[in-house]
Amino acid sequence: MRSYIPTGRSVMSDPETKPEKRTKEKIMEAAVDLFSEEGYDKVSINRIAEKAGVSKGGIFHHFESKYTLARDSLMWWAYENLSPDFHMGDPDYPPKKILIGFIDFMMELISEDGQFTRFFWSVFDESIRRREDTSVWVDFLNEYVTSVEKIYERMGAKDPRMKAMIFLSNLDGIALYHSLIKESGMEFDIDQLRDELVRTYVNFKEGER
Repeated sequence: MRSYIPTGRSVMSDPETKPEKRTKEKIMEAAVDLFSEEGYDKVSINRIAEKAGVSKGGIFHHFESKYTLARDSLMWWAYENLSPDFHMGDPDYPPKKILIGFIDFMMELISEDGQFTRFFWSVFDESIRRREDTSVWVDFLNEYVTSVEKIYERMGAKDPRMKAMIFLSNLDGIALYHSLIKESGMEFDIDQLRDELVRTYVNFKEGER
């Protein structure tokens, strides 16, 4: 998977030495790759340990369970790759360019890495079944929405948070829809879709704000 703009944030909030942090990142990198390629249910902890070059016990030193590993790996990857607020500290950088760059990356991710979408939804479904860490997902999604909301604030949108929520919900729906029709062999014009997203969510008219 290609990187967008790393934000420097991570789900690793506990104090860790540099070697420990790097080991944890290696485990999560291996987990994201395997879960995305083969599916959450088909990948064992042993496979992840082998790919990461650590022991099975080494994985459970950092993660309580396979689900926790999958959840934290997914959120870590998203924080490192999907945040569109990377130019927010530069008041001269056009906010429309930020959104267009984000859309372009998401279209590339959707078209090239459909497996990641399935990985995301399988882990999310597992969290719903467990009903034990809803607040973690709410915090994750709120931060995601807020990063886009800030961009719409700079663009003068009438209700920037609502605009951000609708925009991101649309992207999530497209990712899910694309993964489904790709399995059926149907055509999907990703370029036309990209242009429509730009027209609707970037180049919207004053009255549509």
